[in-house]
Amino acid sequence: MNALGVDVSHWHQTVDWQRLKAAGVCFAVVKASGGVKGVDPSLRTHFNQAKDAGVVTGVFHWVDPTEPARQQVDHFLTTCSGLDYDFAALDVEQQWQSWQEWAVQKIVRILPPERISAHARETAETLRASIAKQVVIYTRTSFVQDYARPMQAWLPEWPLWLAYYPYPRGRVTVSWEDLLKKYLPRIAGPRLPQGSKDWRFWQFSGDRFVLPGVASPLDLNVFNGDEAMLRAWLEERPAAPPEISDAEKLSRLWDAHPELRWL
Repeated sequence: MNALGVDVSHWHQTVDWQRLKAAGVCFAVVKASGGVKGVDPSLRTHFNQAKDAGVVTGVFHWVDPTEPARQQVDHFLTTCSGLDYDFAALDVEQQWQSWQEWAVQKIVRILPPERISAHARETAETLRASIAKQVVIYTRTSFVQDYARPMQAWLPEWPLWLAYYPYPRGRVTVSWEDLLKKYLPRIAGPRLPQGSKDWRFWQFSGDRFVLPGVASPLDLNVFNGDEAMLRAWLEERPAAPPEISDAEKLSRLWDAHPELRWL
């Protein structure tokens, strides 16, 4: 059976991690940071309690493509200082240029696909070079297709955490036992971005299920394998990035900062 997991943030004020562990939750991904300044106020509470419960615990950072990649990685590392996290994830799902437009849900200015892709890749490679842990890319296939198709060229090189919800809309209050017996996905996995052959994690539900141990709906995930396979994968040394030619470096710079072409 695929290992079951959750991802949490400040939206989940109280989590009974011991209860989740007893119910079969094997791993958790805790929000750490976003952009160059954002810090999730519940990071250390969730992280420490999940670790104490014996749950494999990763941390994730929201990637803001309007802010410098290196500064975001430095901010993430500072935010997570002192935490012995098992893996890191980068949340890539922002196409808007203005947070003010996003706040009122009137998004007008969309970032170029090349910029989103180049920025995400730079952030991922910078983080991978900074930590001796697995680095995972969280995104949605629909996001890649609609807003960042150039990502299809390099995503196959990375462990993917994909959001794909095979359920109708609506909220269900259910026991952990019934979740495992009746509500786990009936399909083999999420829809993959073009060119990608596999996935590591699948977020199969956003806010559909309300479960014992947490007052608010939980994001639910599975690993592509059982708990032993998850722990074995975490012990693997991440693959070294390939050498990049000067021409490729220049191409990526232009993709990330198209305004430089006209200087």
